[in-house]
Amino acid sequence: MRKLLATVALAPLLAHAQWTFTGDTTPTWEQVVARYERLDALHRGARLLTIGEDDGGLPLHLFVISDGSGFTPDSIRAAGKNILWITNGIHPGEPDGIDASLLLAQALLESDQLMGLAVHTAVCIVPVYNVSGARERGSHSRANQLGPMEYGFRANALNLDLNRDFIKMDARNTWGLVRALAAWDPDVYFETHVSNGADHRYVMELLTTQDDKLGPDLARFMKDTLVPELYAWMDRKGMAMCPYFETVAEVPDSGLVGFYDSPRYSTGHSALFDRIGILSETHMLKPFADRVNATFQLMLATLAVMDRHHADLASARKAARRTTADATELGLNWRLDEEVVEQLPWKGYAPVMEPSKVSGLPRLRYDRSRPTDTQVPWMDTYRPSLVVRKPQAYLVPGQWRTVIERLEANGVRMERLARDTVLSVEEDSIGAFTTVKEPYEGHYLHRGISTARRQRRVQVHAGDVLVPMGRSTDRFVVEVLEPAAEDGYFAWNFFDAVLQQKEWFSDYVFEDKAAELLERDPRLKAALEAKRKADPAFAADAWAQLLFVYQRSPWYERNHRRHPVLRVVGP
Repeated sequence: MRKLLATVALAPLLAHAQWTFTGDTTPTWEQVVARYERLDALHRGARLLTIGEDDGGLPLHLFVISDGSGFTPDSIRAAGKNILWITNGIHPGEPDGIDASLLLAQALLESDQLMGLAVHTAVCIVPVYNVSGARERGSHSRANQLGPMEYGFRANALNLDLNRDFIKMDARNTWGLVRALAAWDPDVYFETHVSNGADHRYVMELLTTQDDKLGPDLARFMKDTLVPELYAWMDRKGMAMCPYFETVAEVPDSGLVGFYDSPRYSTGHSALFDRIGILSETHMLKPFADRVNATFQLMLATLAVMDRHHADLASARKAARRTTADATELGLNWRLDEEVVEQLPWKGYAPVMEPSKVSGLPRLRYDRSRPTDTQVPWMDTYRPSLVVRKPQAYLVPGQWRTVIERLEANGVRMERLARDTVLSVEEDSIGAFTTVKEPYEGHYLHRGISTARRQRRVQVHAGDVLVPMGRSTDRFVVEVLEPAAEDGYFAWNFFDAVLQQKEWFSDYVFEDKAAELLERDPRLKAALEAKRKADPAFAADAWAQLLFVYQRSPWYERNHRRHPVLRVVGP
């Protein structure tokens, strides 16, 4: 790869005295890698590594800046450093972070003053995460975005949006990134984006992991230290920043809602590992250079906070991991609490409704000649709609390899049973749920999942996998293995085979067996009669009544709609 990239014309390295980006172009993937290779060659404190492969077959790189601390997670942790991880180009049509990270890497390596921000922190940069998307360059896929002149495409070679793939892991990219995150275990995960949505006067929108989902010590550090100091830094630089938001109705005056980052997204996935997640969302209608410079400054601000409070961050993360391991219950399926409303200062533009030149009907326009300074309702408190009691362990049958492989990639420690044994378990049966009508990121996602749980003793087998609780990965394990979890493996179709019944009956044959069952089992007969009285349509349907009896008979297959993962509650 080095020999191939040596033939690529290197873009000149930025060397402005104030470390400021200018222009309206972003480099190609080949140029980006060549520039990092150049920095690797010039500086002993940097190293370009390969951590995986894109679905298009090209390598996925990681650039590590860690002067004097080595270039492995163990050596960096042994030196007492925290880790900042920056992922760029997850959506290559939003390339601001690609350029900002190149500027950051050069600035840290060539400026002793700026490198002082990394005394207590190693910086890990994924130059371009979605390589195949970055190589699909054009000028029209981002209709709402002002510059650069050319940029990449949102999806990767499999047409996957990689920021919806952190749980299901359909892309090779995701396997490389998730395994690297499990190995490096960064303290702060920083991902770069460009927003869509309402027009306003902020160049940067900041999204952080929802503090409700973190351990209390880490939540306090993020909410009371990190976020206020990021805002203060950006304010000093004259770069207006607001929270990343969605509008209640069409315009911000209707109210703003904090984005719900479920585990499929990078920041939601980070929360499962008691890791602070940050998304920089520059505003799409600001000039490209302004957006790059704002992203660069937010990166510097993050480094500054991590350096100034390095011991507090390390302590907060340690406490959060301990809290997760010691917790007896964990919350899932978080919902917005609309009763908690604050007033947020807002620098916007006056919204105007005027006739559309396309349809003749009213259309929205933001009048930039009329800036507004107002207060708008702000809601950003989420609470779990489902609270799950942790079992002693989960038991994943060995044949569900795709699930076991994903647990392993995320750093979950497991034990393979050496012999058959009998355990006391809780077993879940899948009840009602809905399934999306159109595929979402290659899956027909299940929603509103209900379950019924019973306890029994079962024989489990050699090769089955035991996932003990009481570890820092518990939140991730519960999120993916609980059947009612909205981003769990059941919701993402990993267990769909159990939803199909394999054996049936001929009604004329089963009629006699059903009659015998009802004669021998008064409770079953009473249940059937109660159902007939309560449901006239059922009472008029002979097949439905036979099915009712069949599903409660010894002939009904035990594994139909039974969630394969068992909750171990005793020996």
